[in-house]
Amino acid sequence: MNENAVHRRIGDILLDAGLVTQEQIDAAVQRQRREGGLLGKHLILSGAVSRRDMYRALAEQWDVPLVDLLSQPSNANDYLLSVDPRRFADAGWVPWRIHDGTLTIATSVAPTQEVLDQALSLPGVEAVDVRATTDWDVLRTVQNAGRERLLYRITDQMADTTPEASARSGVIRWQRMVPVAFLLLILAAYVVDPPVAVVVTFCIVNVLFVVNIVFKVLAGLRAPYRLRQKRRWRKAVVAERARRGAPAAWPRRIPDDELPVYTILVPVYDEAEVVPKVIANLDQLDYPKSKLDVMILLEENDTRTIEAAKATRPPEYVRIVVVPEGHPQTKPRACNYGLEFARGDYVVIFDAEDRPHPDQLRRAIDAFEMNRLMRKYVDPDTPRLVCVQASLMYFNAEYNLLTRMFAIEYAHWFDAMLPGLDDSGLPLPLGGTSNHFETRTLRALGAWDPYNVTEDADLGLRIASQGFAVGTIETATEEEACSAVSAWIRQRTRWIKGYMITASVNTRHLGRWYRSNGIGGLITMACLVLGTPLAFLSYPFSLLFTVLTYIGVKTGGLHFPPGALQAGVIMMVAGNTAMILSSAVAAWLRYNWRVAMFAFLNPVYWLLHSVAAWRAACQLVVDPFTWEKTPHGLTADYESTHELRGYPPMP
Repeated sequence: MNENAVHRRIGDILLDAGLVTQEQIDAAVQRQRREGGLLGKHLILSGAVSRRDMYRALAEQWDVPLVDLLSQPSNANDYLLSVDPRRFADAGWVPWRIHDGTLTIATSVAPTQEVLDQALSLPGVEAVDVRATTDWDVLRTVQNAGRERLLYRITDQMADTTPEASARSGVIRWQRMVPVAFLLLILAAYVVDPPVAVVVTFCIVNVLFVVNIVFKVLAGLRAPYRLRQKRRWRKAVVAERARRGAPAAWPRRIPDDELPVYTILVPVYDEAEVVPKVIANLDQLDYPKSKLDVMILLEENDTRTIEAAKATRPPEYVRIVVVPEGHPQTKPRACNYGLEFARGDYVVIFDAEDRPHPDQLRRAIDAFEMNRLMRKYVDPDTPRLVCVQASLMYFNAEYNLLTRMFAIEYAHWFDAMLPGLDDSGLPLPLGGTSNHFETRTLRALGAWDPYNVTEDADLGLRIASQGFAVGTIETATEEEACSAVSAWIRQRTRWIKGYMITASVNTRHLGRWYRSNGIGGLITMACLVLGTPLAFLSYPFSLLFTVLTYIGVKTGGLHFPPGALQAGVIMMVAGNTAMILSSAVAAWLRYNWRVAMFAFLNPVYWLLHSVAAWRAACQLVVDPFTWEKTPHGLTADYESTHELRGYPPMP
């Protein structure tokens, strides 16, 4: 390598070649001063120069030839297969040719002495030669060479190393026998003593429903306390920082050059038409593009969407990553693949139709930083925050009755119940999108379980079991609510089935699980993760037995213990009323009265949940791993007018 060539500035090389203008160089320098990073990256992101031309100029600066790894692939597969594929992806170079002890590497980073030493450390290498290539060529080479290892890691490694935490083995024998034994016991009771069986059934189904409702209502009532607690923490941190002479203002707007790289994973399947919307929505984020690492995750067998994605010619901070075909073909498996190549210190998942609030990434970083300062200045015993969940809201909430009910449900879930669980110190079952993680910790936890169709809820519980914390942030992501009953049933079936699977995974060894999760984990498991499917399964029977037993007692043909019938009716009415009111308040605050007023239809809406719950129970037995896709774009004609509906601005 010519030492003089290395010191020749990349801007001068590009100018001499006529690839850029001085004005483009000056503009890129200004962005570099503001955001940090390499000048070449800013020139690529601005469109001033193509990626291939930039690396051709870098090859000239490094005084080495440029190679295209697609037309001249590596023949040093023994080296590529001998180490973790992520090692070469992170390092930015790959072995390319090996001959008589001389290893030729293809590198997308400057061939410093550190890079050369890394290559020399490989077995049998006596000397190193250098070629330049693009970063995308390096990534594709690693993906192709490490395909089988990567397939194993994203699909079965977790199930093999920690089988007790994986859903691959499904529902174990004693868990299958419990509901069967319970059903046989109830049937036997009806044969032996029908009146007593009616009373017992009445009590059981009402208790299952009411416990779940009471838990959700009480959790929602704690949400305001969470906001007050956060304000107290902020004041304590500010006061302690001031006492120590540090800048007291908090939160501060972090300068762009101090922001970390942020990876965004967007799994897309069979949705060719949404790819341009994905890019347009993410382009609105208040975050420097030079610090964004966006991966559109596409399935290998979805050729239509792959071609559509390529045709959009996405901006240079967006990578199209094709996930190798395999089973099960699920969203968590695709996200695991993306995580293998994540460059960011933090990583977030957004669904294809998501519109995150522009400040969401900054809000997440603020939350992680506040937790760090809390542990440093105020309370060292505060659990380390490794994930934060943003709220979800629906841009088409007023499209029809179903979208209104969907919006009411999610307003209560994300704006009331989850913050309430956060305030109570209980484990949070995450939503499927807009959850932000520390990348390093997420990898250490084993990432997502590809065999669990609500991998988000499962991961939230797993984080808590390791002594870490999951929190909520006061910002939102807009999504499209299902506007068709058939699509809604499929979406809800998958969600409830996943909760059933998560409950079965976490209760295989009850004693061990309790020791890891404590009383808080037990409450969340019994009242929410397991309680929600049981409540939906029992809800029709709860209504039916409440009506029938009331009629039976009034007509004189059925005898109930004194007060039992009245208590059951009161619990049913009071539980429904409390849930209606708390949901209405959350929906009013998130949307408006036109949405909130429909909360009184919740008891009817829950019957749809019951249909999905029984469908989920059947799938759990015969088809536990199938991921039923939720269609998007059903209300595309509504998108251009939703801003005029009078929704309050997101916090």
